[in-house]
Amino acid sequence: MNDTASQLPPPVNLAVAYTPVAFRPAFALLLQLDARFADIVRKAREPMIAQIKLAWWRDAFATEPALRPIGEPLLQGLGACGDVIAPSALEDLVSAWELMLGEGEWAAQDVEAHAALRGRGVFGSYAAWSGEGCDVSALSHQWARDALRMEFPSKLNVPNNQPLPALPKGRKLRPLSILAMSVRKVTGLRLIGHALTGW
Repeated sequence: MNDTASQLPPPVNLAVAYTPVAFRPAFALLLQLDARFADIVRKAREPMIAQIKLAWWRDAFATEPALRPIGEPLLQGLGACGDVIAPSALEDLVSAWELMLGEGEWAAQDVEAHAALRGRGVFGSYAAWSGEGCDVSALSHQWARDALRMEFPSKLNVPNNQPLPALPKGRKLRPLSILAMSVRKVTGLRLIGHALTGW
């Protein structure tokens, strides 16, 4: 795990630690990008400025690796991952966060569209890499909604009364269940216990 990954929240680092080595760097990078885009939205005083920043990332992703801007560690990490991360996953993440640039409380349809894109970009990518053939769309959608509610409580002031979808079984998909539980405020020993045993 690189230094940038170590700056992720502990539950997210726990999920990364349980990721198979073959695609651990790529999964960590997706989570780092997701956190960066969330930070852009969080700190945006003017939606237009945040839009410009997200457009910069979209353009950087679309540029040939050798021609991408230098000096940005996450872009360097993307280059190191090669073609492991699908361009569509990067596009999904940027598009998901662009939907959250409005002022005031977010519209329900924008939240749902965000959850679908963000969940597909992160959970969908992991599921494809794992080769488990498991449909994680319901879990990914709920994770993205729960994460948004936790990250931006003033923007999404809606009680969480949706039950958590069935967690995937098996060690290989454990990182996804760790992430899903962590945004339900499952922390500490309970989350570590789940990581170890799946329960």
